[in-house]
Amino acid sequence: RQRQMCIRDSLYLVIWQLLFLVVFLAAIFNCNHSKKTKALALSLGIPALITQWINLFIPSRELTLIFLFLTIAFIFITTESIVRRVVINARVKVETLRGVICAYLMVAFGFSFTYFLIETLIPGSFKISEVQAAVLTHSHLLAEMIYFSFVTLLCIGYGDVLAMHDVAQTFSIIEGIIGQFYIAILVARLVAVYSFFEHKLH
Repeated sequence: RQRQMCIRDSLYLVIWQLLFLVVFLAAIFNCNHSKKTKALALSLGIPALITQWINLFIPSRELTLIFLFLTIAFIFITTESIVRRVVINARVKVETLRGVICAYLMVAFGFSFTYFLIETLIPGSFKISEVQAAVLTHSHLLAEMIYFSFVTLLCIGYGDVLAMHDVAQTFSIIEGIIGQFYIAILVARLVAVYSFFEHKLH
């Protein structure tokens, strides 16, 4: 049973790491940032990835905290840049739509790492399938937090992962609100801009 648990944890880790790596690269190189933002994102993102990979082989609470702080800062900066450019962008292009999708995924990852940080600093903040999060392995806990973040952002709410602490509950509510308003505001903005240029062409 323990061997099966380790295999499942490794599988969780590989899947989420690959997905995050794709989103990470897209957030830097595929969203038309300014040179300053791109340089800042690289200076945060690359050390975050290196720290995470080291932490996989040499687990350490200090490395985990460094990774989380760097990652959350990276996600905040790149997402803010993407959203700002989408909002002020006067043309709806393929790149704009890629930026919207990338920013949405970055919000989900940003909150997942925030939840992981909360659980690291305040053990027991989340209850996962009748098991205390503190006894889960690093990779399994991270996978569960990413899962919980996406479920919360999409406002699905299965209930198999519960936010128990006040801080965890507060961030869960904030993410749910962002999930609702992000789609409504950005879709409305893109439709308005598209309609404006369609009207000008005719």
